[in-house]
Amino acid sequence: MNRYLINLSYIGTRFRGIQRKIDKSVGHFQDPHTVQGVIEEALLKLRSVNVPTLKLSSRTDTGVHALHNTVHVDLERPNGKPYDAEKITKTLNRAFERDAQSLRILSTVHVPNTFHARLCAKSRTYLYRLAVLKKEYARNHPLQHPQSRFIPIEEHDRCYFLGHPRFDIETFAHIARTFEGVHDFRTFMVVAKGNPRQQEAMHSLRRIDQVTVNRGQTMTTAFTREKTEQYYDFWDVRIRGRSFLYRQVRRMVGAWVAAAEGRISDRDVYHMLTVPSQNSWCPNVFWSTIQPISLFPAAPSNPPAIPMASFLEQLRNRKTELQRTETTVTYMDGSRKIFRNNLEIDAPPRLGFIVDDSPDQVPACILSQFLYLGSQDCVRAQVLEKYGITHVLSVGIEMPPLEEDAAVGKVLEKKFVPCLDLPETNLRDVLEETNEFIDSCRKQGGRVLVHCNAGVSRSTSVVLGYLILRCDQSFLQAFGLVKSKRPCVHPNAGFIKQLKQLESQSFVLKL
Repeated sequence: MNRYLINLSYIGTRFRGIQRKIDKSVGHFQDPHTVQGVIEEALLKLRSVNVPTLKLSSRTDTGVHALHNTVHVDLERPNGKPYDAEKITKTLNRAFERDAQSLRILSTVHVPNTFHARLCAKSRTYLYRLAVLKKEYARNHPLQHPQSRFIPIEEHDRCYFLGHPRFDIETFAHIARTFEGVHDFRTFMVVAKGNPRQQEAMHSLRRIDQVTVNRGQTMTTAFTREKTEQYYDFWDVRIRGRSFLYRQVRRMVGAWVAAAEGRISDRDVYHMLTVPSQNSWCPNVFWSTIQPISLFPAAPSNPPAIPMASFLEQLRNRKTELQRTETTVTYMDGSRKIFRNNLEIDAPPRLGFIVDDSPDQVPACILSQFLYLGSQDCVRAQVLEKYGITHVLSVGIEMPPLEEDAAVGKVLEKKFVPCLDLPETNLRDVLEETNEFIDSCRKQGGRVLVHCNAGVSRSTSVVLGYLILRCDQSFLQAFGLVKSKRPCVHPNAGFIKQLKQLESQSFVLKL
């Protein structure tokens, strides 16, 4: 058995995505409407001993194009010798040309059997092309209406056309850059059927390495290029990362466009990014037509005819299409079980976050004229100025944007410390950074505000750790003090255990 890496590109307009749609009740079957199905059918012409099954490096949705994607396949030749890589490329391209498929093999490489197209991929890059109607045609112009404005036919399904008169590319680029780094993108994820891993705590954590917004150019022919450049400015948006969630990038770009058009505010985007929940999604964001290099998703051409069937057969067929249901039971001790198909399984752990819907703009003064504890709502210019805050310590989420730092009356010293609200998070490493920042504030005679998202678990644990390690308080003393100042505090069980261990270790050091 030999393994081959296949580099390919395709126009996704006529495909329902790259991944073959598998009907588990039927088993393996050919699918001429997906990229994987078309390639696997063409690979049968090589007459290998085994049935070729592609392994994908990444998946694309309906209507999404690929300039360069990769897959690998294992093939066993009847004589045991490896296939010539060039022959595989020519055989596949010949089959695609005969069937008029918008699919092209760039090259084929014979690779070791330890290679895996998905696991060995270092990064993935999405390219979005935006065509923004120029201001002079977007404001009070007869061609402003979407059904009457000029759109070059060559760019159909290749570009996303925007005609909003208030669209600001600078706002778009600024918002997009805030998504770089590690975030919990649960708000921007679409829940797909049949994937229980989506409910796991760490599943929605992803890292975006880079987001760039650069001026692009039209891909029209010489006949319409001058008119196209007269009406539109083109921009290329590239998003690079190791992996992405289902429809994550499409929803992110939709949020950036909504912010650039003024339909949502910067704070709305910040809320969706820092409060990871499906309930945090802003309804003013339209994302259904946002796709890489394409305008609208396309349905497969020539759908198969549905044969007539008896009423009983129709009921049986409909039964296979019904959505499976499950029941989650929470017991008195806090444990959770899922009952599915007469089976009882343990429920996956849930990510610890609190949806903070009510404003909480009054920080609690823990140590007089020095240490304050609150939620992200306290990070507002008027609140900081009222309480004389000079230092802001952001735990787990970055400091929300202020209108102007000058509104506070002085330059704020800010520090962001990454921290996930999970029991297994190492709190000692977090406290080393936070205590150093709080100590520096005390030496300068300033006032520090410690905040996270809701001011309940992460920032509370940081304040408790400071009281234990710097103020020689026991855990019960420190927790009682903080609880009396801010009754809603509730660190997770893992943080409480680590704080009690810090107390005992601190006591041993004193002896």
